[in-house]
Amino acid sequence: METNKRTDRITEDIRQTIAVLDSLPEIEAHYLFRARLMEQVSHGAASPSPGAYSSAAYGLKLALVALLLLVNIGTALLFTRSASTESENMFSRNDMLESLTSDYGSPALSYYLENNGGTDSDEQP
Repeated sequence: METNKRTDRITEDIRQTIAVLDSLPEIEAHYLFRARLMEQVSHGAASPSPGAYSSAAYGLKLALVALLLLVNIGTALLFTRSASTESENMFSRNDMLESLTSDYGSPALSYYLENNGGTDSDEQP
């Protein structure tokens, strides 16, 4: 019974909406509307197409990717050449830890050193 009332109410709302739409007056366009519209369309056609910009952007992207690839290859070659020729100058793990300790061992960081217990092990407090 309740669904019938609901359906009847929806149907009545639809009828009222259609009656309101039917009673609206017709809208008249400005007499120069079509001329202005066609003028804008012709100006839009005279401008360069979006495809021209996208092909230029694609070329720029391709050039940047090639440059990035060359930089990465050059960096890899420098690392491998320096690793093979200067293997005696490489830091050991202890030398690196000593360097970091001297660089970051300021009094401002003493709180963290005291709470860590001052040990060099990998244990967490």
